[in-house]
Parts: sequence; C-alpha cells; structure tokens
Amino acid sequence: MKNLKQKPGKTIRAAQYRSKFLTPTEFLARNGKTVYISKEFHQKLSQLVFMLGGGRLTLADYLHNLLQDHFDDYGAEMNKLYDKTDKPIFKKM
Repeated sequence: MKNLKQKPGKTIRAAQYRSKFLTPTEFLARNGKTVYISKEFHQKLSQLVFMLGGGRLTLADYLHNLLQDHFDDYGAEMNKLYDKTDKPIFKKM
C-alpha cells in the first residue's frame, strides 16, 4: 500500500507549484495568438487545469504562467545566445 504521509518538502513544493502556475492571470486568450500543441499534451494540460484550477483557471492562464516562469528563469541565457544578432529577443528587465 502507498505511504499516505507526505514529506514536508513535497507539501511546500506542491504549494509553490499551485501559487506559481495554477493562478488566474489577466491574460485573455482572445487577445493572443493561436498555438498548436500535440493532442496528448492538450489532453493532459486540460485535465490538469480542470482538476486543479478550481474553475477559475483556463488553459491559456496555465500556459501564460508556465511560459512566464520559463522566460524569467532563462531569459538571460536566451539573450546571450542571440547576442550576435544585435537584435535581442527580450527587452532587458
């Protein structure tokens, strides 16, 4: 049988994940662009958003949060990779 006790660190990580990725944004999908993802990813993400978003979260919110975190973490590295072009892909923050 599975051990039902969760380690404190895992509980904190789950809370951090929820606050970082599973919170509504001001982004309106109709103001964005269409992006195609695999059917498999769409099904998984839709289920995640539906089950954990509490009816307050859209797939567009989740993807916005996910991409914002990625750009925050790796934006400097992305700029370094494109420094040769004289056209950085991100404005310096």
